[in-house]
Amino acid sequence: MTELPYLLALSQLYDLARFGEKLDLSTPRALQAALGWPVRFPRAVLVGGTNGKGSTCAFLEAVLRRAGVRTGLFTSPHLVSFRERIRVDGEDVDEQTVWEAAFRVLGVAADAGIEPSFFEVAHAMASVIFAEAGVDVAIWEVGLGGRLDATNVCHPEASAVVTVGLDHQDVLGPTLADIAREKAAIFRPGRPALTVASGAALAALRAATPGQLAVVQPSPDLPELPLPGEHQRHNAALALALASCLGVEPDPDALLDVRWPGRAERIGNVILDCAHNPAGAEALAAFLRDRVRGPIHLVFGAMAGKDVAGVIAHLEPLVSSVAVVTPQYPRRLDASALVPLFTQVPAWDAGTVEDALSALPADRLTLVTGSCFLVGEARALMTGQEFPEGGLLTTAR
Repeated sequence: MTELPYLLALSQLYDLARFGEKLDLSTPRALQAALGWPVRFPRAVLVGGTNGKGSTCAFLEAVLRRAGVRTGLFTSPHLVSFRERIRVDGEDVDEQTVWEAAFRVLGVAADAGIEPSFFEVAHAMASVIFAEAGVDVAIWEVGLGGRLDATNVCHPEASAVVTVGLDHQDVLGPTLADIAREKAAIFRPGRPALTVASGAALAALRAATPGQLAVVQPSPDLPELPLPGEHQRHNAALALALASCLGVEPDPDALLDVRWPGRAERIGNVILDCAHNPAGAEALAAFLRDRVRGPIHLVFGAMAGKDVAGVIAHLEPLVSSVAVVTPQYPRRLDASALVPLFTQVPAWDAGTVEDALSALPADRLTLVTGSCFLVGEARALMTGQEFPEGGLLTTAR
């Protein structure tokens, strides 16, 4: 049963999201100072990138745990439960740990006259939880960009920018060069700086990281990964390289332990994938061409501010029908606005995610994609979990 203090904590946290996001390190630094800088206690690894950073973090966590390292992992957004954002030794933190950390951070912020955002509080909570749990290594997934993201207040022993693509251009800048500069700011002078980017993205990242960038390539000896797709082989190789930077002898077989929901995840006859930008959709399309035979039915929804046409361009040639949905998320795009963007295959407004899942065709595989928030809602419905958690709708990413 969900504890009342946990729901009260979530309500207070989500209320902060009404005031929007902040890209400014002064508040997270002030919050860390008021808390006694818990973020400095564990060794740290910082992972950013347009796509692939969450999977890379999950691979790294598994590799380190196999080597006997006690890990903390901070990621965003969550799919179903806030607890997914903060993991200790591979397990989501429990409700009591969340509400205790939330009330502590919010209380310290109030006493110090600090007005943090939702993400800044979530990050501070993770730093407190990791310090008190005595983790050896904290793995921080960058939330947005890098230079001014709250995660960038740590002192990483190694950093990685997985990929660089055109996303969040309203915040990070209009070009690959602009975005690469924002992401490269998580690198530290004299410390390992890694990537698996290629082509124009790699060139932009090299220009922003003179003289210290190492490009990682996957080994042909990697095992068959639980997260499918060639892009995941690159993410796994990057995780192994990061572990080596920490002085850990990585065991590639540890990669087999990874379970990362919503990344080409198959449940019955449905594939769930969080692709939400053209680069992510391109990687998903490559996986589908390689692994799926026969017609595919698409359940698609998207959030405002995304290059939806770019995502559709990669996916539409691979599907035979499209049910467009309106997810339960405040920043969603209405299904009726998305239907006209599909011009090559039959597409219709299927209403809610639940409506679409209740009418899946039996004669073909179904792909659910377009947003992490859509995937979270669909996954909750398919696995019998409450959605939204505690009945609390939020704009938090």
